[in-house]
Amino acid sequence: MKQIRKQWFLISLVVLMAIGFFACQPFESLANQEWLKWTVVSVTMFLMAWPLSMGRLRRAATRPLAPLLATVLNLLIIPLLIWPLAALAGAELGPGLIVAAATPSTLASAAVLTRYAGGDDSVAIMVTILTNSTCFLVLPFWIMVQTGNQIESAALIQTIYKLFFFVVLPIAAAQIARLHYPSGQWATLNKPWLSKLALIGILVMVFIGAVKMGLRFAGGVSTPPGSQELVIATAILLAIHTLIFWLGIWLACRIGLPRDEQIAIGFSGSQKTLMIGLSTAINLGFSIIPIVLYHALQLLVDTVFAERLRAQEEERQD
Repeated sequence: MKQIRKQWFLISLVVLMAIGFFACQPFESLANQEWLKWTVVSVTMFLMAWPLSMGRLRRAATRPLAPLLATVLNLLIIPLLIWPLAALAGAELGPGLIVAAATPSTLASAAVLTRYAGGDDSVAIMVTILTNSTCFLVLPFWIMVQTGNQIESAALIQTIYKLFFFVVLPIAAAQIARLHYPSGQWATLNKPWLSKLALIGILVMVFIGAVKMGLRFAGGVSTPPGSQELVIATAILLAIHTLIFWLGIWLACRIGLPRDEQIAIGFSGSQKTLMIGLSTAINLGFSIIPIVLYHALQLLVDTVFAERLRAQEEERQD
């Protein structure tokens, strides 16, 4: 029971994806409610950003090399590495891989795991702010460049607007709300509950995306990916994530950054946020499987990496 409670999010994610995909017909009208989808996105982004304290970012701002390196890895190197590999995952999963690669760094787990592993979580938070605040330009850019004429320009322009209004603005609003001291203190003290509410919002988006995928396959618009394509997609995502994680730490070490910043670069440079990838994939009619896979893999793999780095840090201190 303890393990189930600990992994409730991943278990719920799998269950809701299965229900949405295989029992999609009764939920068609719900999935087509655009106002519901974008309201969930906005509220979730606000809840994720509200507990983030900008005051803790002064050290990272005065030493910008670490967050800039992690941002380059996250928004430039990962998309470039996945670009030639996406076609290997097939026509259904390939575009989803491109979305996953161009999605910004996560708002929560990167900082948490960085702190647990003995890293500087202010760097991870700064990377979150940099990548998420520019996602309305970077994400559509990579999709346009890598998918070519598969996507209409009107759909990309719509994506830019929606990412700005429903992702960037709620993050900014959350930080403005923190300027009111009691509001900021309340959000900080209630961060665990706010995080759980945000995770519920993500699960709602996973369900909507699964329903839309199920309807697309049921209508013959697309063909479900085979087991071989799923294995290839999983292998690509796992390999790229692991490569960027350790590459970030190695590069940071080579240029002389301290160990705590190296760790922060590894986590924040390689992780991707699920909500923005989900909303973009759903909006463009792409498969949500790659971004869900990436998120699940990063949670599992980075937990192992964090334990290893924490053990190394404890050995150094002995």
